[in-house]
Amino acid sequence: MNRVTAADVAAAAGVSRSTVSYVLNGSDRVRFPESTVARVLEAAARLNYTPNAAASSLRRGRSDVVLAVLHDMPHGTALGRLLDELTAVVAAQGRSLVTWAAREGSALADVLRDLTPRVIVELMPFGDEDRATAAGSGVPVLSAIDALLDLESHVGAAQVDHLAGLGHRRVGVVTVDEPRVEVFARARRASAADALRRHGLAAPPVAVMGEAGAAAADVLAESLREWTRGPDPVTAVACYNDLFAAITCAAAERAGLSVPHDLAVVGVDDEPLGAWLSPTLTTVRVDLPALATAIAAALAGDARSRDVDVIGEGRDVALVVRGTSGAPRSGSVDQTSR
Repeated sequence: MNRVTAADVAAAAGVSRSTVSYVLNGSDRVRFPESTVARVLEAAARLNYTPNAAASSLRRGRSDVVLAVLHDMPHGTALGRLLDELTAVVAAQGRSLVTWAAREGSALADVLRDLTPRVIVELMPFGDEDRATAAGSGVPVLSAIDALLDLESHVGAAQVDHLAGLGHRRVGVVTVDEPRVEVFARARRASAADALRRHGLAAPPVAVMGEAGAAAADVLAESLREWTRGPDPVTAVACYNDLFAAITCAAAERAGLSVPHDLAVVGVDDEPLGAWLSPTLTTVRVDLPALATAIAAALAGDARSRDVDVIGEGRDVALVVRGTSGAPRSGSVDQTSR
């Protein structure tokens, strides 16, 4: 489907293209009859016309802008490191990084009316409406989603490989019910499940958590009590991130379990809080700044490719071993009496 142009609006309203430009840009250099303004606005709305941001940029002489699209949600240290590094590498190319967090009631089309990006970088998956807007905007799109998912495909495996290497034979998974990160949570769960199969271990029991509210540890404690009952108890837990790993440690205490003696815990992201927990948190560090380098390389190629090169073989995923992981106690820990 061809993009609607100012010429289309002009033809529909029976005016010149310059009139359309003056009216829609809110210029006060030329005054038009109210009936003419009304015809232009009606035609633009009926044709669903969006001004061409790139053309507006040329007229205004605006500097190069790279627009990074995120989701409106709390962002941890790892993503902060990615944005810091991306800001630096984009600046080194003589461009400016602008981030936009998609939220309910907002749309990418609103941003593109006011901002003229040279490139749109998809750091979090677009919704359907924003994807269509991006595709029809005429602005190149670099999607980092495949590269991020490639990294995520090694996260759960790093957790499980560490725990299996310590001798754990039953591993549980704590994940999150959050639509905005489901694509990444699903990749981490699949990675852990694949690693368990590779080690010849059973599929994991899974606790799906909602918001990390005050009751989260109490809710999770019930799951931990269930998992650690019987002759073949869970002795380790792979968590979606460090926040839920901290909640798991609190839940273990409420369930009467000792970390790491009864239950080893491994998080993801290497948040600063991990070094202050007692015991300190074993975690998986994902080197997202390396992804910024891959994005910068794609930008240097003038965004001819729509995808950032995939970072392969998990070379940017590293385990940080601290106090919450250790070998299981000899024999099963039967929690039936608890």
